[in-house]
Amino acid sequence: MKHAHAFLGGALLALLAAVPAWGQELAQERAVDVSGVWEITSETPRGTMTRKVTFEQDGSSLTGTMETRMGSVPIQNGSVEGNKISFTVVFSRGERSFEMTYSGTVEGDTAKGTYQTPRGEVEWTAKRVAEQ
Repeated sequence: MKHAHAFLGGALLALLAAVPAWGQELAQERAVDVSGVWEITSETPRGTMTRKVTFEQDGSSLTGTMETRMGSVPIQNGSVEGNKISFTVVFSRGERSFEMTYSGTVEGDTAKGTYQTPRGEVEWTAKRVAEQ
């Protein structure tokens, strides 16, 4: 019986010790807010490309616009989960259109990830240039 109490006491102590760390991890996951203006840079076959993106975040929902040579393009299907973000932009030229789906991770005022194009995957980096 003494062994059972010692085991249960040890298990309870381990559980109580883990709760603050678990709560801290949850707080960190919820802490990411990407609202503001960002510059996203990527290396493409045509050279370095930098685009300005304005993010608006409401909980896990992400909206905003990306500035391009063709004008302002709305962000679609945007989401934030912990420190992970994803969103899609659809470019149209005449009757043709294609989409680029971005995904990545955020650390403070920087982010990095990849985006998918009809021609393959491209790496990107970003930095926040203004808070909203």
